[in-house]
Parts: sequence; structure tokens; C-alpha cells
Amino acid sequence: MSRTGLVVAGIIIVLIIAGIAVYYASRGGGKTTPTTSPASTVPTTTSSPATSSPVTSSMPATTSTITTPVGTTTVISGTAQGLPKEIPIGLAIAVSGGYAVDGPRRLKGALLAIEEMNKLLEQAGAPFRFKPIHEDTKANPQEAVNVVKRFIAEGIQVIIGPLSTSETAAVMPIVNKAHVVVISPSSTGKAAAFPNDYVFRMAPPDTAQGPALAKLIHQLGYTKLVIIARNDDYGRGLAELVKSTFEQLGGKVKMILYHPEKPDLSQEVNSLATEVSKFGADKHTAVLIIAFDNDGRQILEKASQIEVLGKVQWFGPDSMARKTFLEEPEIAEFLAKVHILITSPAIATNPVTKHFEELYQQKYGEKPTTYAYYAYDAAWIAMLSVLVAGKYDGQAIKTVLPVVAFHFMGATGHKVLDKNGDAAIADYAVSTVVKTPSGYAFKQVGILRGSTGKVEWLKS
Repeated sequence: MSRTGLVVAGIIIVLIIAGIAVYYASRGGGKTTPTTSPASTVPTTTSSPATSSPVTSSMPATTSTITTPVGTTTVISGTAQGLPKEIPIGLAIAVSGGYAVDGPRRLKGALLAIEEMNKLLEQAGAPFRFKPIHEDTKANPQEAVNVVKRFIAEGIQVIIGPLSTSETAAVMPIVNKAHVVVISPSSTGKAAAFPNDYVFRMAPPDTAQGPALAKLIHQLGYTKLVIIARNDDYGRGLAELVKSTFEQLGGKVKMILYHPEKPDLSQEVNSLATEVSKFGADKHTAVLIIAFDNDGRQILEKASQIEVLGKVQWFGPDSMARKTFLEEPEIAEFLAKVHILITSPAIATNPVTKHFEELYQQKYGEKPTTYAYYAYDAAWIAMLSVLVAGKYDGQAIKTVLPVVAFHFMGATGHKVLDKNGDAAIADYAVSTVVKTPSGYAFKQVGILRGSTGKVEWLKS
């Protein structure tokens, strides 16, 4: 491990040592003390999955309460079971379909964290290692369900992924029933925002981004907005959040929803042009597009050929900040022409962020994209939670995870969670598309503060 890696390891070494100490205590019949999540009402059990190597103890379970920075915590001790020598981490991450371009980068972020942790465990002399097990969910909710069911059947207790809200919402009832932890690095839609479940999400939720984006559009002087969005949990959910806030601010909204798998979206783009024309393609009219790679490319290709759509300001959420849209000159030129402003979760600037960027670029030969950072942090939090729990058990992992996250400073910053187990800190980078000597590129031009809806514009 590099010197930089050791510095980063030092930031979390206390948690790791605590987890390893729990392991050795369990080997000698000592007590384990997994804490209960401040937001959790699910009782902790001491049963262990078939994949673990239980070490039984005759000591009866006892409970006590302590006070932590995030509230009163119940501590349960007794029947310590320890950790298996090979600890599986499920990776339910799409690398095809709507995530064919960016999915592999998110997978790399998670794999990098696991590789880094295993090196650290080797240095510490720990007798266990984390084993990544990946399956492609194909950006399809039913396939995500199939993958998660297979993981559960194999005894996997903690899963990184799925990526989208539709997939995450689909697997939620299954993991809740099975008491298996899911940590999504990129699901943000409100359809997966529930308290006291087994689903945690590392990126700021759309319940914060939707209103903030609406306020940004309105503050810039736009009073008429046409939204074209995917008709799925993510696209529809975010569109409705923007619409609700924008109308509360006195604006007018027209919304066009489309099926993301539809082979031809010409009709929807023509409808978009019609609605913009009805509003009047003036300085008070704007377009918001909520799309993924394949459908977004279709829409933008056709929009670039319609004159009225090139006369108005465009906006987009983080799903539009993908390299895919810069690979075709016609699309990139159109996005620059309409001065698109894109809001994406703001990446922190700290030693861990820099460490991750250097490590990722060194290993993969490219810069990480936004959600690769979140996948990296999701994997670290998953592994630290297993170590602190001291046993490979979904209920125990769920119990300690919010407290681990509260004390965790990662590549995406402080990971304190809200009552739904979602990232509680919600600032967004505001980017646009600019032409450079080497081609078109995304350029950050401001920071949108989720708490106020105000933009801090960066100096050129």
C-alpha cells in the first residue's frame, strides 16, 4: 500500500481495529457489542447465517443503553459468533442496458475499496478477507430481484447496489424480509425512501434535488418549464418533485413522460417542441431533460434537429452528466448551444477524495465519474459495518451501519444518514458543457446548496 493509502487507512483505523478486536473476542468467548441504529426499531437477533462460522458461548445475552452523538443506543452482548475467513460482498451492479457506460465505472469503485481493505487486513494479520461477488442486474428491476434472490440463497448478508431507484425499490421487500443489507451508491428517487428498512443510499436523495433544481430554474428567471422524463421511478419521481416546487413558486409546467425502452422517441421529442412553442421560445421558457444514456442520446439527437428546441435554456440532473453525451459531436454541440446546466451530487474535497482519484486513475487509466466515488464509499461502509458488527449477520450489520456512517469521512465527504437511511448532506455541483481545444467537456460553474436552494457561482 502507498504512503497515501496508509494515511487514508489511519482515518478509519479505529473502526477497523474495533472490528478485529470483536472478532478475536468472539474467538475467545468474549462479548460482541453491535449497536442499534438510532433510527431503527427492528430488534437485533443473535442467529447467524449458514455461511458464517459460529462460535457459541454459554454467556446469556444482556442489554444496556449508552449515549452516542446520534442518540440513545441499545447494546446487546453475548453469543459471539465471529466472522468467516471469506466474507462475501454482493455487487448487484448493472454493467449493461441503461448503465452500459457508467455501470462498469461504479463497479470499479467498489472493487477498488475491497482490494484496498483486503491489503489492510493482510497488514493487520487478520485471518479473514472480503470476497466480491458480482452479477449484472442489466438495469432491469426484475433482473435485480433475480440477482438479489440468488445472493440471499448463497448466504450473502450485505449487497452493494442496485444502481437505479426502480431496481432498488423492487428488491426492498425481499431484503427487508430476509434481513439482508443493501447499500445503493446511486439510487436517489423517492420511491426507495423509507425509514427502518434494510436499504441504505449513499447519494443525496431526489427529495432534496428536486426542490433545489426547481428553485434554481426559477431563480434564473424561468417561469415556464417543459419536462421530458423517463416514465420510471427515478424519472417520474424527480419530475414530479420539480413540478410541485416550481408550481408553488408560481411557474407553469408541462410534463412529457416516455417509456425508456421505446425504440423510437420521435413522437415525444415532437411533443416537446410543440409544448415549447406553445409557451413561447423566449427567455422565460426552459426545458428539463431526465434521461439515461440510450434514451437521452435519442432525444438529444432529434432535438438538435428542431430549431425551436435550440432557442431555449436546458437543464438536467446528474443522469445527464455522462460522457456518452459528449462522444457524439452533434449532441455535444447542441448541449453547449443551449447552455445546459446540470446538477450532480457535489464531490467532497478532502484527502480521501484525492487518494481515491489517484488510486482509481492509476489502476484504471481514467478519471472516476461521479457515482464511482459513491460506490467506493458504499463498499467501505459495508465492510467497516461488518467488522464493527463482529459477525456476518444482516441484522447486526444494519444495526451498526448508521453509526459507522456517522463517523465516516469518505471520498464523497461525511456520510451522516437521514431517517430513511439516505445521505443527509445534499449539495450539488452545477456544470455545463464547454468546447475545449481537445473537444467538448463538462465544466463545473457553481455549487447549489440543497439547504437553501441558492447557487454559489464559481469564478471563471
